[in-house]
Amino acid sequence: MSHPVNKGFCSSLRSVFILPLLFLSLICCTSCEKQPKFSGSPEKITIAYSTAANAILVYIAFARGYFVEEGLDATPQPHPFGKLALNAVIEGKADLATVADTPIVFAIMNGKRITTLAVIQTSNRDEAIVARQDRGIAKPADLKGKKIGVPLGTSADFFMDVFLLAHDIDREKVKIIDMKPDEMAAALGTGRVDAVSTFNPTLNLLKKELGNKGTVFFGESIYTEKICLAAMPVFVKKHPETVKKALRALVRAETFVQLNPEEARLIVAGFIKVDKALIDEIWPIFTTRVKLDQALLVDLEDQTRWVLKKGLTARKDMPNYLDFIYVDGLLAVKPEAVSILR
Repeated sequence: MSHPVNKGFCSSLRSVFILPLLFLSLICCTSCEKQPKFSGSPEKITIAYSTAANAILVYIAFARGYFVEEGLDATPQPHPFGKLALNAVIEGKADLATVADTPIVFAIMNGKRITTLAVIQTSNRDEAIVARQDRGIAKPADLKGKKIGVPLGTSADFFMDVFLLAHDIDREKVKIIDMKPDEMAAALGTGRVDAVSTFNPTLNLLKKELGNKGTVFFGESIYTEKICLAAMPVFVKKHPETVKKALRALVRAETFVQLNPEEARLIVAGFIKVDKALIDEIWPIFTTRVKLDQALLVDLEDQTRWVLKKGLTARKDMPNYLDFIYVDGLLAVKPEAVSILR
């Protein structure tokens, strides 16, 4: 028997991933009115970012004109989630990307020379498994033998695996189907999958739509998502001052969020074109801080052990992740935020 999902919900979910062109046009106009702090011609860069509510400081920096004021003619390049933003950098279509830790690990383990410039946002409730109770799923053990949709190579993929492991379920005991977040509502409704592992805003929208017909499994103690600012090392080497300018803009955005949380929520809702009520609901799960700490290094190594154990990439050894983290930029802009042991 199929269990169709409300058409209005599917429409609203699809709207989450529509490029926010109108709002970006407004931002550009607003930025033009600001007086830049620099002299000379602004540097042109392209910033690829996720619209999945996990690049808050980048949204604020664009909206408030901080990139412009720091001397950057920054072109916004939105993507539905961070893995695609990182791919844009790898393919030479963007200079900087916002991306979670997991795609960085996969890229490095697949031979890409990705450089992390900073962590800009963290959360331990941004990923969860959403399941339908009418598929016989009421507790974690019920996931065994079920079909789970997940965007492979993302933080939702890693979360799903460690969640299953924490509940004594081997990855091989479930059927994994690779899918994008905007495909999940329809997949749940038609029975293509019994559950999905995903992140916000899809997570919150699915949870609301399913209501008491759904089950949501979080794992606050097993994974803390880290959203990073990343680039290719050749860009960092050629443009160290550009990196500093971008980081300064994000640090200014961090201060703005701290001092003006309500206005910041309005900006974020408009920037990624979602309901303000949704942003209000998920806002408390996020911490927006620009930093480079030891937790990042530990996290990258933990995820690499997972990749190696599961044989998910061709590489069979642990990289030295210190070679893939650039500290000089943040040291120059916010030295107290750097605590990685080198």
